Amino acid sequence: MPLYVVLIVLIALDAVVLCLTAALGVTLDGREAVLLHFNMGLLAAMLTCFIHILVLFYFIGTGKDIREAIESDPELKKRYLPWTREQKRRVFPPACLALSLMIIATLMGGEIHSRLIAYDAGVTLPFRQLSAWWVHLFFVAAALLTSGYAFYAEVVAVKENRRGIQDINSTLDRKQDRGVDADRV
Repeated sequence: MPLYVVLIVLIALDAVVLCLTAALGVTLDGREAVLLHFNMGLLAAMLTCFIHILVLFYFIGTGKDIREAIESDPELKKRYLPWTREQKRRVFPPACLALSLMIIATLMGGEIHSRLIAYDAGVTLPFRQLSAWWVHLFFVAAALLTSGYAFYAEVVAVKENRRGIQDINSTLDRKQDRGVDADRV
């Protein structure tokens, strides 16, 4: 199964978990709801970060494999080395920004939840009376927007990367059939 299909499935699962987390956050009505929102938020943040990190490591690994496979072929080297760098330039900045914002949003949520649960020994929960809940909401919105853009860029780049690897492998196979020593990606 191609990685871009796996990514689409993981992103859809992440969207479901994020929507459930948001619904729980908007409708907080007691200590149990706060704890459930907190736990779902951690799960959503970990899944989102996992997806971004998976793609980052995929590009690090395939970039190295491509460089090794084409190092003895100047024509392929001229064509694909800049291409692999461009793929990384398109994916790494939005993925890293999305990761950073998701981590900040999660930390802000943890800070808000710790104040909610500690307030008045947990007897009354002043959800909107805490001054910084909107900061958590701001970072959540920023993290979701950047993750959405990063997910799109990642899926497109992974599809292109797969096509590029297939092209490299077929070119190397043709050269090997002609008797030229070549390594596949």
